[in-house]
Amino acid sequence: MKFRVAFPFIFCFLLFLTRCSPKHNEQADLAFINGRVWTGTDSSSFAEALSVKGNIISLVGSTDEIKKSIGNETKVIDLKGKLLIPGFNDAHIHFLSGSIGLTEVDFNNANSIGEVVELIKKFAKENPDKLWITGRGWQYTMFKGGLPSKEILDSAIKDRPVFLKAYDGHSAWTNSAAMKLAKVTKVTPFTEFGELVRDAKGEPTGVFKEKAMGLISSHIPPLTKGEKLAALRKGLAMTASLGITSVGNCSGNTDEFYLYKELLKKNELNLRVAAAFSVGATTTPGEIKAYSFLKDSAGRNHRLTARNVKFVLDGVIESHTAGMLEPYSNLSPQETLPAGSLSMPVEKYRNLVAEFDKLGFQVYTHAIGDRAVHEALNAYEFASKTNHTNSRNRIEHIETISPVDLPRFAALGVLPSMEPIHAEPGTVSIWAEGVGKKRLPYSFAWASISKAGGHLVFSSDWNACVSVNPIRGLHTAVTRRTIGGEPKEGWVPEQKISIVHSLTAYTQGGAFSSFEENSKGKIAPGYLADLVVLSQDLFTIDPMKTHQTKVLMTIFDGKVIYEVFDK
Repeated sequence: MKFRVAFPFIFCFLLFLTRCSPKHNEQADLAFINGRVWTGTDSSSFAEALSVKGNIISLVGSTDEIKKSIGNETKVIDLKGKLLIPGFNDAHIHFLSGSIGLTEVDFNNANSIGEVVELIKKFAKENPDKLWITGRGWQYTMFKGGLPSKEILDSAIKDRPVFLKAYDGHSAWTNSAAMKLAKVTKVTPFTEFGELVRDAKGEPTGVFKEKAMGLISSHIPPLTKGEKLAALRKGLAMTASLGITSVGNCSGNTDEFYLYKELLKKNELNLRVAAAFSVGATTTPGEIKAYSFLKDSAGRNHRLTARNVKFVLDGVIESHTAGMLEPYSNLSPQETLPAGSLSMPVEKYRNLVAEFDKLGFQVYTHAIGDRAVHEALNAYEFASKTNHTNSRNRIEHIETISPVDLPRFAALGVLPSMEPIHAEPGTVSIWAEGVGKKRLPYSFAWASISKAGGHLVFSSDWNACVSVNPIRGLHTAVTRRTIGGEPKEGWVPEQKISIVHSLTAYTQGGAFSSFEENSKGKIAPGYLADLVVLSQDLFTIDPMKTHQTKVLMTIFDGKVIYEVFDK
């Protein structure tokens, strides 16, 4: 009698397993053989081959095992010993503005004021019909005192307004023509978060920090929908060439979300996008209602979601707009906020975080200074206790941190979302002067946060970075040295981490952040087929050669979307 009752159950259970498990004799659509496949578990988790059916990894094992699933219609790729890894997940990116930047002046490879001036002249000559000259990427380290002046731009171009953002996107540099058009003069008031920088005589220097940038940027003619879509297509081609298959878009609005939705509908979105809405003290109830609608309507699919909101709680170290617990170490006599500031009152921020958390949003907070990081942790703790939630809320950047806050990430379940490329030693001299020697050991403290139990999530912050390439980020993470090898001992070398840890943060870290750790970020049966073939074995080469690694092939959703691999 017991057998009769159990038999139907056992039969159904076996049938369920048969339907859900990969079929070992099923013909694969795509197969990789004779490679070194890092499955993503640890430093010894390697296989030799894998097969793909549809958009899912079906088998992982030896070449002989995978050959059994190869049929007449299977596309076979002989890796010839090359390294195959999960697709990169750039968990903090500004995809639309970065893509638009591909159509503007790019200063990320400029090393001097002279090079910047020549790039502006060249761009102006090649684009005579552009009403504004816009661009991004200049470094604070190029200029005495860390900031440029309008006179340099005036020498390059006088007949058109110029608006150029720093590489971090938190300061802008303009010429006199731009300020004249915007009617910015000696008597122009500004009392919000940021600064309209003035000289000793009170005259605007041409530099605008944080929200003050809006005094000029609000006069730049907006792009059309068609221009934005064209820019996004350029961005998609670029991310494919770099092996990036997923992103966390860390700014945006409803209009931007619908751009991604249109690309998805046209089957052009070869990137998994977790969209975020920019929110703050002025966000209206109507906007919150609209964001909630899009969150719920988009759902939790693997192609396009809208369940994140992004706060900006402070600025950046270089311009002294990041919120610090103690004053900056290189203050000038004119400064009135010696420890920087926060973008909004702490109580207002805390209550908004709790409100969005209760509505089911995952909250991101830009917090660079140690005070901002501390207040963000406090707000998340308040939201968790108030709402009884565990939302995997994130703090973005965390460029400096108080030692007492290190263990709070693990204790609160808050994710440290950080960008290795921001610690590129060739760009940190002004940053380090601001922080000072006492706080320097906790600069971009990946190792310290990780040792304290924090679950690292890595990204680029493109276009607020010197390079969007994950390989460059990996190089910095494992060496803390420039690609030229400086400094020889590494910049704050105690904070560098292993290649396994770095790759995990660049793949599984983002997947865990978006609650997708069981479907992407690793190479295993049943996982999404987002894969990258690399030119070098990152696990065996000299770490100083990491930056030389190239992407040979990118596979997204089971399809090859980029290929320079000589098969």
